[in-house]
Amino acid sequence: MRSRMNIFALLLGLILVVGLGTPLLAQEATEDKSATTAEPVTENDQAPDGQVPGEQPPAEEGTSADTPEDAPSETPESEDSPVDDKPAENAGLDDLDEATTLKVTTEGLSDVNRVVDLLDSAIDKGLDPDNLDFAEQMLMSTLIQRARALSAAILNRPLPNPRQDPRWIQVRQFALTDLHRALEIERNQWEAHLYIGKLQSLPLGDIRAARRAFTRMIDAEGVPDRELADAYALRGATRQNEPEKQLQDFTKAVELSPGKPDYIRVRAEALYRAKRYDEALADIEKALELENDHASTHELHGMVLLGQEKYDEAKQSFDQASELAPEAILPYQHRGEMYRRQGDMKNAIEQLNKALEIKSDDVATLLIRSGLLFQSGDSKQSLADINKVIELRPGLVKAYQMKAEIHATEERWDEAIKGLKQILQVAPDRPELRELQYQLATYYLIQSQSELAIETFTKVLKWDPDTANALRGRGDAYLNLGKHKEAIADFESALAIDDKDQSLLNNLAWVLATSPFDEFRNGERAVELATKACELTAFQMPHILSTLAAAHAELGDFESAIKWSTQAVELGQGAPNHQQLAEELAEYKAGKPWRESKSSEPQEEEKSGGEPDAGDQTSVPGSAATAPAHTADF
Repeated sequence: MRSRMNIFALLLGLILVVGLGTPLLAQEATEDKSATTAEPVTENDQAPDGQVPGEQPPAEEGTSADTPEDAPSETPESEDSPVDDKPAENAGLDDLDEATTLKVTTEGLSDVNRVVDLLDSAIDKGLDPDNLDFAEQMLMSTLIQRARALSAAILNRPLPNPRQDPRWIQVRQFALTDLHRALEIERNQWEAHLYIGKLQSLPLGDIRAARRAFTRMIDAEGVPDRELADAYALRGATRQNEPEKQLQDFTKAVELSPGKPDYIRVRAEALYRAKRYDEALADIEKALELENDHASTHELHGMVLLGQEKYDEAKQSFDQASELAPEAILPYQHRGEMYRRQGDMKNAIEQLNKALEIKSDDVATLLIRSGLLFQSGDSKQSLADINKVIELRPGLVKAYQMKAEIHATEERWDEAIKGLKQILQVAPDRPELRELQYQLATYYLIQSQSELAIETFTKVLKWDPDTANALRGRGDAYLNLGKHKEAIADFESALAIDDKDQSLLNNLAWVLATSPFDEFRNGERAVELATKACELTAFQMPHILSTLAAAHAELGDFESAIKWSTQAVELGQGAPNHQQLAEELAEYKAGKPWRESKSSEPQEEEKSGGEPDAGDQTSVPGSAATAPAHTADF
C-alpha cells in the first residue's frame, strides 16, 4: 500500500500562506489564470539541489517513487478488510464510494487531498475491472486538479530568490509529482503536459523537460486551438538558442490565435533580436491595433525604431510608453541609449538620473550610468555607481569587471588587479568568471609580472584550450622570460585559430626573425608573417614595419631591411620606441641582423612602470580594451 502522511495539507498551507505570501487555496477547482508565458530559463540553469533534471522529480529517501515526502497519508484499512494475501474483488468499493461522494462536494484543498487518499486506498484494497478503471480516471482528474491549484500559487507570481527561500520549489515538486502520477494512468492528458512545461520553465527548472512536455502536448490529439497556441508560444520561449525554430513556433501560435496580441508581441521581439526590423514593425502595428494602451508594445516599437536609427520616432514611442506606465524605468534606459548614440551624453545621463529617481537601487540603471559617466570623464562618480552596485549585488561579475577597467584606464594597476582577485578568490570556478581570469592575466602581463600572467592564462586555457587571445597572451609572457620555444608553440597554436590577428602575426614573425637561439629562427616564415601583418595595417605601423625589416635582415637581404627600417623610423618619429627603431636601422646599414637578448624581461627597477609602449614588439593582448569601451552595452 502506498505510504501517505497526513501533515501534507498542513505543511502545504504553511508554505502557501507564510512562504509565498498567498492565501490558502479555498476552492478545489481553482482556475489557473496565469499568462501563457511563464519566464523561461536557459539550458545552463540547474535543477534544484538534489534533483536530477528531467520530467519526474526524484522521491525522497524513505518515500515511494511517485509521491512527495509530505504527500497525504494513507487511509487506514478497515478492521473488516480481508486478512488473506489476495484482496477481495471489490474490497475497496466503500472507499471508492466515499471518494465519489466527496469529489462532488469538495470545498477546499484538504477535501482534494482526502479524495486522493481514498482513491489510493480503494485501488490498493482491490476493485473489479470496471470500478478500477473508474477509480483510476477519477484519481487522474483529481491529481491534475490538485496540481492545477498548486501551480496557480507560483506561476506568474513574483518569486523569491530560490537559493535564499526554496520553499516555493517544494510546491512545484508536489505539483510535478501529481502530474507525473496522472500521466502514468493516461499519457495523453495534454493539460498535465502543459503544466509540467510551465513549471519546468521556472527558474532552476529543467528547460529540456519543459520543451519535451510542450512538444507532447502539441503532438496530442483533441487539444483546443487556444491551448495549442499556448503550447507553441511556450515552446518557442524555450528555444532561445534556436532563433528560426523559435520564430516558427511563435508564428504557429499567431496562426492559431490571431486575435491575441501577446503572441504577436513575442514574435515581434524575436524578429527584433534577429534585426528583421521591418517585419517586427509590421507585427507591432498589429499588436497596437488590438491593444493600443499596452506600454511594453510602445517600448518595443521604440526599440525597433532605434535599431533603424529613427531617433525622433523612437523617442515618441518611448514617451508614449512612459505616459502609459510612469513608474517603468526601461523607457528611460532606452532614451538614454538613444541620446548616447547621438553623442548627447548630457541628456543620456539625465535619463538615467530620472530612472534612478523612480528606483534608486536598480542595478542595471546604475551600471549603464556608470559607463556613461566614465565615457564623459567623470571616473569618480562612475566608481561611486559601481561601488553601489557591488554593495547591492556582491557577486555581480560585470560590476567588478567594469571597476577593474576603470582603474586600468587610469593606470591604477594594483587596484585593478586587487579587485579582480577579490571576486576570483570567492568563486574561482564559476564559468562566468573566465573572462575576468583573462582580464587579470592581461593586467599581469602589462605589469611585466610574466610568471603570474602565464599561470593565469593557463587557467583560462584549461577551460577553453582554443582561446586564441589567451594563447597569444601566454606566448607574449613566455617571450618576456626568454622562453622562445614555449612562446613560438603558443603563437603557432593561436595562429591556427585566428590568422588575421595583426599583433599575433607580428609577434611570431619577430621571434622567428630575432631570437638569439639559432634553432628557433626562420627568416622565410618571418617575412611571410610580417608581410601579412603589414598588409592588414596598410604598411602604416612602425613596429610592424620594423619586424618586416628584421625578417629580411635574417635572410641577409639588407637592402630590403634598410628600406623597411627607414620607413619605420620615419613613421615612428616621437614614439617612445623611436630610439630602438634607429638602432635597428644602424645595425642593418652595418650588415648585421637584429638579435633580441635571451630574456626580454625588464630590469627590476622597470617593472613598476605602466603599460608597454605602443611600439613594443611584444604587444599586450587586450591592451586596447583596458578602457571600458562597451560598459554601456548590456
